[in-house]
Amino acid sequence: MTINRFVQFRSHDGRLSLRDGRDLVYTDLGDPQGTPILFAHGMPGCRMEGWFFHRQARRHGFRIITPDRPGIGGSTFQADRVLLDYPDDVAQLADALGIDRFIHMGWSSGGSRTLACAYAMPERVRLAVSLSGYTNFAEYDGRKVLLEATRWPGPMLARISPTLLRLVVRVVMRLSRRHPGLYMREARQLISADDRALLSSFMRTQLFRADQITCLESGGRAIAQDLMTELVDWGFRLREVGVRTLIYQGREDPFVPVAYARHLAENLPNADVRLLPDAGHLYPLSETFQAELFERLREIVKAA
Repeated sequence: MTINRFVQFRSHDGRLSLRDGRDLVYTDLGDPQGTPILFAHGMPGCRMEGWFFHRQARRHGFRIITPDRPGIGGSTFQADRVLLDYPDDVAQLADALGIDRFIHMGWSSGGSRTLACAYAMPERVRLAVSLSGYTNFAEYDGRKVLLEATRWPGPMLARISPTLLRLVVRVVMRLSRRHPGLYMREARQLISADDRALLSSFMRTQLFRADQITCLESGGRAIAQDLMTELVDWGFRLREVGVRTLIYQGREDPFVPVAYARHLAENLPNADVRLLPDAGHLYPLSETFQAELFERLREIVKAA
């Protein structure tokens, strides 16, 4: 369970019982009457990431709904999960909330979930937005060299041995849960200079810490499985995603190389990529970026 000092971030939580009996917990934020956005959190991360966008989403007329993925936060673990299980969970959540069509947006590990929804539900996903998301490594020729240059070795470990990846994740998560202060200090060292400035400002609210710790408390099994679903073959090809996709990528991102964004742009039939010159991986925390993003989304919705 999430530790008590983060209880203030549960005020907009909801819970849905899925058809297979699992619970799906989510936040429902922004403008309740606004254009709906289903948001996929990063990893480590959880439903609390919806709070990162709450103020700007409300200001610009968007409702932002963020589910915990299986085993993360309050959602029930699902064994043998694959990426294409995610759209079915999202469809059930949208149905329960009376939402027909929606924008799907994902940050980091949420990018693959965004593209899975765009592939599986083109009649419902009116626009896809990927913020520093991965590409499908099953069709990415440059993976062997470029992955090893990042500060996140997960893709390389998954290629060498999925069992090794799961073991490494479980060990790291166990240490992080026992020493959360050490985890946050190490996280600061891994990110870019631009990211450190954003994080220092954002940490004053305790929200980023709440998001990270809530995820870490979910345990290594759930986190490792969540990561593996996007590191193996996605079950579809990028050329099969016809939904318009906006791709954002920081040029100084230490975890997700610019080459991933370029690969997405080259293989998705209807993609629009924007490379952000000085941004790292945490630029979605910037309210300036959020305001520009939501203004763009509002213009697209009006023009549709």
